[in-house]
Amino acid sequence: MESKTIYNGSGQRMAQEIRIEAHGKGGELGIKNIQYLMGMIESLKACKTQQEVYDRYMMITGYCKCCVNSEFLDEKSADDLMCLAAFLAGNEQARAEHEQKGGKA
Repeated sequence: MESKTIYNGSGQRMAQEIRIEAHGKGGELGIKNIQYLMGMIESLKACKTQQEVYDRYMMITGYCKCCVNSEFLDEKSADDLMCLAAFLAGNEQARAEHEQKGGKA
C-alpha cells in the first residue's frame, strides 16, 4: 500500500491518495469481482447511519474473503485492502455520527 498526501499552493493538505496493488488471478471474472469490491468500499460514503457503515463494512470483509478463497486476490492484497476499508469505515462512522447529531459533514 502506498500513501501520498497532496497539498495546495499554500501548503495546506488537500487530499490523500492511497494506492493498493491487487495481485491474484481469475482473468476477466477476477477483475470484475475486484471492481465490485472497490465499488462496495466506495459506497461507504453513501451510508447514512453508523449501523449502515458497520453493515456495509461486514459485507466488504465477507466479499473480500470470498475473493481470496477464489484466488482473485492474494492474502497480502486482501490485507492491504481491508486496512484501507477499516480506515475508511472508521471515518465514515464518525461522519455519520456527526450528521446524526445535527452537524453537517
